[in-house]
Amino acid sequence: MTEKTARLEMPMLIAGQGQKDVTHNEALMALDCLVGAVVASRQVLTPPQAPELGECWIVAPGAAGEWGGQENRLACWTVGGWRFHRVPEGFALWVVDEQRTIRRTAGGFAEVAPYGPPADGVEISQGGSVIDVEAREALAALLHRLVGLGLVSA
Repeated sequence: MTEKTARLEMPMLIAGQGQKDVTHNEALMALDCLVGAVVASRQVLTPPQAPELGECWIVAPGAAGEWGGQENRLACWTVGGWRFHRVPEGFALWVVDEQRTIRRTAGGFAEVAPYGPPADGVEISQGGSVIDVEAREALAALLHRLVGLGLVSA
């Protein structure tokens, strides 16, 4: 039987294990850090002096101190100190100081394009045999919004 889950490496309860609450609480702390992950930064090289409970960072390459040797892992401050978690490939995280979402890739982390590349430009119809002003205005507003979001080009 394995002692950790395959993807998130959370500790598993083992049959006959004493102090199951310790293992269970470790798993809950891992979930608290990893699910819907928000990190303060991915540029910090040394642990902050006064982190708040639940605050997380991506350990930058070349990190020192308690973070040494933990690069590209998620460092979360908990009641018991720093907890480090491997970030599985494909995971998305919000980076507060950059105000952007990044995704874990095989080579590190990459910025996430919110909806993929923009589609080809769309021409707004200006005439036709049936006149429906309200429908044309609604479609024009919708297309304008899609262009504003970068989903289609003008």
